[in-house]
Amino acid sequence: MASGGEQRVIQLTGFKKAEKRALLEALRGLDCKYRHCTHLIAKQLCRSEKFLAACAAGKWILTKEYIINSAESGRWLDETTYEWGYKIEKDTHYSPQMQSAPKRWREELTHTRAPGAFHRWKVVLLVKEGDKRRDPIKSPSTPAPKKKMAISTVTKRDLSAIYTILLMTFSTS
Repeated sequence: MASGGEQRVIQLTGFKKAEKRALLEALRGLDCKYRHCTHLIAKQLCRSEKFLAACAAGKWILTKEYIINSAESGRWLDETTYEWGYKIEKDTHYSPQMQSAPKRWREELTHTRAPGAFHRWKVVLLVKEGDKRRDPIKSPSTPAPKKKMAISTVTKRDLSAIYTILLMTFSTS
């Protein structure tokens, strides 16, 4: 549960307008903010940027029933039984590993006190010279503090092995 009097900051993902409006209405009776989340309410498991970022940051990722039941109770309920991964479904196309990821990462990051799943990672993105997807990497609009970014050309003879760690696709629009 969010520690004692800690205010919850809720964000929603995967809901259609009418359902989102109903959930936002339910949130009005509860002490919380909407944005910059501590809790993500997800309609379903997915691989969206918002869902994966919340998972990697160790945030609570909960079902909509958390808001509905909390609003009916007039107070915030314990998050545990509403967390994605609390129950592993058998009749779904998501693997048990995917279903348990939000809970597993939140517990791991809470236990280790690491600031995120990719803390201390060094990532190499291989992008061909002239590829438009290189622009956001080359000139980030909000560079991370104390981070160094090196852009260099790598040839096949420079590499002894390539391990795919993370595949990122940047929008070119």
